[in-house]
Amino acid sequence: MKRLLMTGLAMMLLATGLFAAGTQEETTKIEGVPTIRLVGKDFSPAEEWNLKHLDQIEEAFAQYSGQEINIELVEIPEGAYAEKLNLMLLSGDVPDLIYFQGGDEVIANQGLLTNLNPYIEKSEVMQKVLLDFNKDRLANYPYLLWLAPPRARTALVRQDWFEEVGGEVPTTVEDYYEMFTAIKANHPDAYVMTDTGNTNRMDYTFDHAFGLTASWVRENGNLVYKKVSKGEQEKLAFYQKLYAEGLLDQSYVTTAWDTMEDKLYTGEVGLVYGTAGIVLDIYENKLNEKQGVGMVALPPAKGVGQGYSVSSAKETRGWAISSTSPYPELVFQLLEFLATDKGQYLDRYGLEGIHYNLEDGNVVFTDESANWWPRFHNVMSWEAPTPVLGHSGQDGWDFLMKYSVGDPDFPIPEEMSPTWDALENLYKEYAYKVITGIESPESFDDFVAEWYALGGDQITAYANEKLN
Repeated sequence: MKRLLMTGLAMMLLATGLFAAGTQEETTKIEGVPTIRLVGKDFSPAEEWNLKHLDQIEEAFAQYSGQEINIELVEIPEGAYAEKLNLMLLSGDVPDLIYFQGGDEVIANQGLLTNLNPYIEKSEVMQKVLLDFNKDRLANYPYLLWLAPPRARTALVRQDWFEEVGGEVPTTVEDYYEMFTAIKANHPDAYVMTDTGNTNRMDYTFDHAFGLTASWVRENGNLVYKKVSKGEQEKLAFYQKLYAEGLLDQSYVTTAWDTMEDKLYTGEVGLVYGTAGIVLDIYENKLNEKQGVGMVALPPAKGVGQGYSVSSAKETRGWAISSTSPYPELVFQLLEFLATDKGQYLDRYGLEGIHYNLEDGNVVFTDESANWWPRFHNVMSWEAPTPVLGHSGQDGWDFLMKYSVGDPDFPIPEEMSPTWDALENLYKEYAYKVITGIESPESFDDFVAEWYALGGDQITAYANEKLN
């Protein structure tokens, strides 16, 4: 039924002309050389760096494989990337190589994405660079490849505000609270921290401390979803205290990622939660440009447990190969090349003469290097000749290596997805009410009862069947 509805949507879009996918102007193509069409977020053909980067990839790939290719960037109209991408794909314009950041399951259910596991199983390169959690996710959902560290968010605090209150790295929840209150005392007109519409970012720092060490935790011998566990009740009570005392941004629920960053750079907040690695370096570099201030990465809080959960369910973003592509093996070979040492050198360092120079054979970064980010892969095992991460980014990666904990999660079946979405929305509404003081944490049992009645009992039974 869903497939029929989606097909109907695509036909309607074509018939009414509501959507027209923008593509790169026709480039000079060598006759007989395959053209791989590619679409990615913030990967526009209007940006000269992107085109130069693809030129160097084409040249190096030909040396690697013996096969010349043209790579053509496809333009996406402005707006929400996942939404615009899916409209383009459902209209019939399906590039060979597609980056997804949400919305991929709809397309996979249409049969438009290639099962990557047969290619990966035969690839020595991929077997070398894939981490265990990558393999688990591919086993559950074989359509997305994302070579990058786990997307745990790390706490990152302004160095000056941190040193003002003693500069001691917090360990426990109580340590964090004491640091927050001391920072607030020094900067009463600012909030200590913010989040982006919910508490997903800060949860990485505090979940394990409250016993929320996996998506499904044990209570009285049975698996229960972490957001209806007693640990969640205690965590929400802690967040309510942070909000009530002005430590947590009062408008966190309406803050988007870009306004979160603006609040950091303008001094409205002193601590944010960012993806470990290059993102932390970007935050620090921009803050240093604007205010001449460094930043310090902080580990997850210790309590019942200490760590970052790494779900095995599926990749939430990544590269997919179209099932309609005439060159699936070649497209995969391109992804494979970009995971090699040479591919990582090109993708992580950027453009010679712009982002780095070679001096006596050594990479020396320019000021523009801070504005470069890898367009394809971020292989953790790559041994860079010159380190590509600054101290905050590297500290975040070190925390990942030390504190990451496997989470034996699973993808929600398609037939349960509407129920799951309703349950997640119920939780978001309740969490907001508790954090802002509209509801008391003591009302948690009522929320739990409503959660199970809305369909949580069915999904909990499925989880116990899958994971026990």
